[in-house]
Amino acid sequence: MDSGRRQGAAFDIGSGALKPDADIMTTGKVPLDSYYGQQRFEREREVFGHVWLNIAETAEIPDPGDWIVREVSIRSASIIIVRGKDDVIRAFHNICSHRGMKLVWEDKGKGGKFACPYHAWMYDSAGALTHIPDAACFPHVDKAQSSLSPVHCEVWEGFVFINFDEAPSVSLTEFLGPLAERLEGLPLATYACSARIGGRLHTNWKLAIEAQSEAYHVRALHARTVSKMLSSKDNPHIHPLHWEQLGAHGFKSEPRNTEYEMDPAALVQAFAYSSVGHMTDAKRIAGASTITSHPAVNPKRSNEWGNDQFVVYPHFVLHVSHGGWWMHRFWPVAPDRTDWESVYHFAEPQGLREQFALQYSLAFNRDTLLEDNFALVQQQQVMGSGAKAVAQFGEQEIQCRHIAAVHSAIAESAGACMDYRVAAE
Repeated sequence: MDSGRRQGAAFDIGSGALKPDADIMTTGKVPLDSYYGQQRFEREREVFGHVWLNIAETAEIPDPGDWIVREVSIRSASIIIVRGKDDVIRAFHNICSHRGMKLVWEDKGKGGKFACPYHAWMYDSAGALTHIPDAACFPHVDKAQSSLSPVHCEVWEGFVFINFDEAPSVSLTEFLGPLAERLEGLPLATYACSARIGGRLHTNWKLAIEAQSEAYHVRALHARTVSKMLSSKDNPHIHPLHWEQLGAHGFKSEPRNTEYEMDPAALVQAFAYSSVGHMTDAKRIAGASTITSHPAVNPKRSNEWGNDQFVVYPHFVLHVSHGGWWMHRFWPVAPDRTDWESVYHFAEPQGLREQFALQYSLAFNRDTLLEDNFALVQQQQVMGSGAKAVAQFGEQEIQCRHIAAVHSAIAESAGACMDYRVAAE
């Protein structure tokens, strides 16, 4: 590993210049208590109150009046994201101004009007309080001052981000740093079909991100699924083709096995992939050239390229590949609990055979992710025993080193701020 990788470049996400933890970048050793300690989790809770968080896609609310709700447990918040009549996307805390009831109980809807289920106070898509039943009994209530509480909201390349800070110190573009320019114009909207999976994982959220950020585990954990697709004779342990730091964020290119051939005995898989390849396969992919022609994708122009991964601090992972793109969001709930979302995007299937093939591919990817998630639960169960003090990341796990080093630096900074406020009080 070169000295630049070991050092880690400085970044600023709005709290001043920071550098990734130098010891983690150099040795790969990460204290295990950062994955289960309550003190560390409280520092992370503080961070989630001040940074930009990827929360949705604009395609989820395509028309004026469309809205969705997202839960952010680490901030004890529920968020309404709504496209207004003026086509502007806004975010509000999902709480009524009357008596603090959760305003919307459904996950999504249309119309852009919100009536509290408790006492029917009503709000519009701009957050304004529009109606109070028996209003004469509330002479002290100022409607203008009792609108929904807004949350800072910005849109970038089809993604909706929020920031809980009352006055964010940096814009979303500034927060994304070099990543914003790198991915400008990436044709994600070309892949309009999507499938979503997720759930609550009994593991720490950073462990879940790390599992998606290295391929060293593939030969062992995924021996029955994707191992042969990715592991090759020349690169058996699936070393990244490329890695670089993009501010607080990270980027790497992953390889695939160009000599992989489907097992003819696996009849269903062979039939499915004869029409549409796996998402990391360069063969038989409708619209494959659309996304791979972007200059940010596969920067080494390697014939062995399988997918690019962008880890967007603090909790968002974006993958771009031949057959489309997919993403993960990991929302901390507790030191050992994580809410996970995974969304796959692909081109419109042409005919029933391609539709079957894509459904098979999605099921195959789901099974691979379940292998990850089961392993993470086992990891979390024993990590707090005290038998081991550190995790040890190898140099082929550089993305994980960087993730841990950035999180450590920012958590320490947040801890210093918390200590200062306590002392001031």
